[in-house]
Amino acid sequence: MSTAAGLPETIEGVQIIGIDCAAQPSDFGLARGRIRGGRLEVVEVTKGVGKDNCFADLANQVQRWIAGGDADPPARTLIALDAPLGWPIHMTRTLHDHRAGASLAHPYEDDPGERNPGNHLFRRHTDRFLAEKFPGAPLDIGADRIARVARSALELLGGLGTTEDGQRPVPLLWDPKDRERLAAIEVYPRLTLRHLRGGTDEAEIHYKGTAKTSPAHPENRRKIVEDLLRTGLTLNTDHLRKKTDPADYDHDLIDAVLCVFEGLHFLLGESVGPDHETVTSWLAERLDSVPEMSATDLATREGWIWFHGRLLAGSK
Repeated sequence: MSTAAGLPETIEGVQIIGIDCAAQPSDFGLARGRIRGGRLEVVEVTKGVGKDNCFADLANQVQRWIAGGDADPPARTLIALDAPLGWPIHMTRTLHDHRAGASLAHPYEDDPGERNPGNHLFRRHTDRFLAEKFPGAPLDIGADRIARVARSALELLGGLGTTEDGQRPVPLLWDPKDRERLAAIEVYPRLTLRHLRGGTDEAEIHYKGTAKTSPAHPENRRKIVEDLLRTGLTLNTDHLRKKTDPADYDHDLIDAVLCVFEGLHFLLGESVGPDHETVTSWLAERLDSVPEMSATDLATREGWIWFHGRLLAGSK
């Protein structure tokens, strides 16, 4: 298991902002981490601000973190978001010229591990890879309400790229050695939690229900917080508590901290990207329908979920 202490000098001073995205700004979970003295410290955790699908206040909230309110403002910031940041290539191409009433004819690979053509249309390649390797696949952006969350995340990123001389998209990072002043990656807290638990089935713990509907979930949330602290992470756990029930933790805020932790994995070069040997081998058998694209080209169109490489050791 990775630790949040004894970190290398190369990432000293970097700021990691973890964002658990939602359809509405007020449901976002936000966590701000700084790497100081070789240790990851989560210095702020809060819920998003704004309402009625207006993301300007939320963007301003995150912008203040990016600017840094510390005496030593960060030289660079990595934003780790729990939301899809792109759409399946087959879906975007199929719908481009579609007309009402016409069939949704689209190419899909003769994949022995995937016989449902709808999955090729509604799932990105990163989603299909994770569904094959681990239990608990991400939601289908082309078929589930997660599309609204994706739109919200992209709206936020668009606001963060606004400057006095125009709007520039916040770049997605593909190499931890890049030193962009501001960049973003896509993460999946469920996989971060799985790594935190040593990759065992115990990682598939349910923790997002209320105490009323799921009595065990508050205890599960407490265990996750304890697991995070055991990594050497500096965290004031009171910041994670629910305003409505101070004895319990807020799962959106827990997910935001898990996003920060996955951002650390990325910076340390421990996360799996589209150029990983296992991924490129898997994609090579599935890119017949888009032969003009490399694995990296495809990822820049669809997006990619970064996760700790150690999880592949116990995957299917």
